[in-house]
This record gives sequence, structure tokens and C-alpha cells, in this order.
Amino acid sequence: MKRLGISLLIIQLLLLAVTAQDVFVGCSDDELTRQQETFAHFLTLDFAGDREMSLANLFRLGAIYQSMALDCGYAPNNAEVNVMLEQVLEFASLDDLIAAQSVGIEVDEILLELDEVYGDPLNGQLLYNGLEPALGGSPLGCAGCHENEAIAPLTAGTWTRINEMRLILRGFENYSHRQFLVESIVRPMEFVTPGYAAVMPEMYGGQLTIQQLADLVAFLDSQDQLLERE
Repeated sequence: MKRLGISLLIIQLLLLAVTAQDVFVGCSDDELTRQQETFAHFLTLDFAGDREMSLANLFRLGAIYQSMALDCGYAPNNAEVNVMLEQVLEFASLDDLIAAQSVGIEVDEILLELDEVYGDPLNGQLLYNGLEPALGGSPLGCAGCHENEAIAPLTAGTWTRINEMRLILRGFENYSHRQFLVESIVRPMEFVTPGYAAVMPEMYGGQLTIQQLADLVAFLDSQDQLLERE
């Protein structure tokens, strides 16, 4: 297999794919010792019994130990990352890994996840302007349309526009500001602003991580000013 270039995006996707579950709770020496003792019995497997189960336990134990090391600050070197990449890509395509990391289009589920994430408006601005790539390495292209009022509503005034103009419309009475904004990003055809064509791509749910979406929402919320009624 051809060696693959290393990027932060690929490492993040890879680690998501190989980590069996979140079982680690601390990084102190005592906690690490306790965790090792807890899982030590998996190292003495009887392959003469249920071989498939024994191999599965061995595989999952390795994923757990990797997760522990990463949570405590270990940074895999280039050789280690390349080995992990090659192993994972034997079973999953890059598209599969991107899909696993993306937020998707289920708005209610996304909103629950967003409650646990702090959005960085500065990083959101980079994403919006195409200076920071989304999943897969491609720019979002937001500014290309939303800085041209002939194509799409301007980003300036987003918060006021949603709260004072959109949420008073029929069908949005029970929406929160964030719900409307998230739906506009991941399911843009649910509501098309009057006077504009339905041109916003329905792909952003597959191009954003939950952190990137939180950053983008934080940036959009920061772009506000008093607007005339549309």
C-alpha cells in the first residue's frame, strides 16, 4: 500500500475509527496503574477456547491502551500513524471515515452534541472564509455566496435576522435561535429565504465535525447589526 501523507484531519478521523470506546478516566500514575491491572487479564488469552472472541478482546484491548496513551498526551510518530492508517484503510474508505466524523443532518441530535462543545468564533471565521478546511480538506465556500446579497442573505445581522424575522414565521414558533441556524446549515432546503433561489448545497452535514459546526455557529452569532425589516 502506498504511504499516505500525514495531516491532523486524517489522524483525528483515524483515532475515531480505531478507538473501541471511552473507558479512560484519568492520567495520574496511580490511575494508569489501576487501568493496566484492570485489563491485564486480557493479556493471558486462551486461544484454544473461543478463538474469535479471544482475538476480538485482544484487538479491543489494544484500542483501549492507545486511547489511554492519547488522552494522556502521547503524540504518535510518523511511522506509527502510517501503520494505523494502513490498517484502518484495509477495512474502511476515507469517505467512510469522514462520514463517521461528520455531524450528519439530524438536527435534534446535533443540538444535544452542541450543548457539550464550546464554539470558537475565530476558527469559525476561518472556516467561513475558506481559510481552514472542513472534513476531507475542502473549503466550505460560505463567504463566496453570503458576502454577495444578490446570491444569498448577508451574514451580517444573522442573530437579529433569525430572532426578529425568522422565528416569528409560521412553523418556527417553537424553534430556538440555534435550532434554526443549525437546520439552515445542514438542511438548507427546509427553509429558503424568500427572494432567493434554492442554491445552498445540502452537503455541509457531511463536511463538518461537531467542533467545526460549533465554531461556525459561534462566528455567525457574532456577526450582528440592526437591520431594516425585509
